[in-house]
This record gives sequence, structure tokens and C-alpha cells, in this order.
Amino acid sequence: MKTKDKILQYSLQLFNDEGEQNVTPVDIANVLDISPGNLYYHFKGKDPIIHQLFLDFEEEFLMVLNAPIDKPLELSDNWVYFYILFEEIADFRFFYRNLQSILERYPELESRFRKLVRQKVKTMTSILSNLDKSGFLAISEVELDQMAERFALQLTYWPTYQALLDVQTSTPVSIHKGVFGLISQLTPYVVEGADEFLILLTEFRDKMLKNVS
Repeated sequence: MKTKDKILQYSLQLFNDEGEQNVTPVDIANVLDISPGNLYYHFKGKDPIIHQLFLDFEEEFLMVLNAPIDKPLELSDNWVYFYILFEEIADFRFFYRNLQSILERYPELESRFRKLVRQKVKTMTSILSNLDKSGFLAISEVELDQMAERFALQLTYWPTYQALLDVQTSTPVSIHKGVFGLISQLTPYVVEGADEFLILLTEFRDKMLKNVS
């Protein structure tokens, strides 16, 4: 792995574990066992590192958001899709856990993050609309819009909530619980077999948690 890639990899790990505001370029250089000058040769301080990490996150997250769901009524497909979204957020969770501070200190990222949130809402609206049109859900336009907003909200503030709730829970377990909490909101709008849907969803969650516990 090239030194530049190592710097990004270890910086991301440090930011996630320690909090970006608590990590200095010297800390990053020490973990990599390189001189601060060597780090400065690749990145002129911490700001360019954070900017590049955001670009990496943005690219990966948009790729998942814009990926079509071929079988929108298959629980396993939906579960995997949302799991990947949560996983991407978890991989770059330092952005979310200290979001307001980061956007204040790095204003050039604010517009990009704002667009990312809007894309979350757009994608969630599209998914819910397809479920409604297919007859799986019966939901009004107002309720659909509000649910899309709630889904996007959950995908934005889940890392902070999870950190406050239980920092000891493993990331895979936290993600599965997050996916369950998101998808279970569909239950009241399921046209046929709402109770059965929730039972199936709960059983699927327990199966997933068993696999990672």
C-alpha cells in the first residue's frame, strides 16, 4: 500500500476511535512510524486529509444510494441494501459524530454534505414510492414524504445515537439493530399480513444478530 493510502487509512481509524478534533498530524505520523515531514509531503496538514476522506465517503455512499434495488419486495435484498448504507456511515462515523463542528471548521464540505442528505431523502422517497406502487404498502403522499425524511434522519444521526446508547455494542450488531429499526417502520402500512411481516422481520433480525454475536 502506498504511503498516501496508508495515511488515509490510519487517519480514518484514528478519527473514528479518538475523534477527529483530538487527533493531530503528529499523532497520525507516529502511528504510521513516519516523520511529520513525510506526512506533510503527501498532505499539507490535517485539513486535506479530512477533505479527501470526505470525497472517498461521498463517492462510496452515493454509489450505494444510487444503486437500483432489483427485488424491492425481498426482505433479504432490502436488508442487505440498508445494511450497506449503515456500514458506509459506520466506516466514516467521525463525520457524523462531530458533524456540526466539522462543517463549521470545514465550510467547503457543508454544501456537499447538504447535497448528500438531500440525496438520502430522494432515494428513500423512491424506494417507498416503489413499494407503494407495487401494492406492498398503502401510504398517503404526506406520510410517505415524512417517512422518507425519517429514514434520512436516521441514516444521518444514527452514529451519534448509537454512541450515546451503548458504546460497547459491536458495529455489526448496531447496524443490524439500526436496519431493523428503520424497516420496521413500514409495518403499519403493509397491505396484507402486517403482523406476519413484523414477525418475519423480527426473525430475520434475530438470525442476523446470531450470525455476528
